Amino acid sequence: MSIDLVIAWALRLGLALLFVAAAWHKLSDRPRFEAAIRAYELLPMRGATSASWLLPACEGAIALALLVPAWQRHAAGAAVALLLLYTAAIAINLARGRRRIDCGCFPSRSATPISGALVARNGGLIAAACLLLLPVRTRPLLWIDALTLITTLVTLSLLWGATQRLVRTGPALRGLGGLR
Repeated sequence: MSIDLVIAWALRLGLALLFVAAAWHKLSDRPRFEAAIRAYELLPMRGATSASWLLPACEGAIALALLVPAWQRHAAGAAVALLLLYTAAIAINLARGRRRIDCGCFPSRSATPISGALVARNGGLIAAACLLLLPVRTRPLLWIDALTLITTLVTLSLLWGATQRLVRTGPALRGLGGLR
């Protein structure tokens, strides 16, 4: 089983943009990100400080590595590992009944509480990264491939924005009694 070159590029660029945005957010307000890490109560205090520097550095490195075709599989493996780490941290706290923790994922005007929707979202991202572990079928690129790539990235960006909005809106509606 293999994936088409254009699909590989779309996944690599989409995930690279995602990881760059996540790293930028975390580094631009590192104290807030460190507080989010502490709220998960999975690391000692010093570990949270180190993690607040290490995690965005890993995200940035993964983003850069995704842009190099020869490093695709290694970058995809690192992306899967990091996303599994984030998903496990969320799932552990959900299992503990601690739902009022800011996920610390991306910037927003208000905190985005952890939820099952974040676990599902991360599952989709893990699946996308896993596709990049497959061999890529090489072929000559045509003009239509560039159009397909641009359209795919715009569509993925719109879907990401809608997903983020739904993830933030669900807990707010639940708090108002709109979702049970």
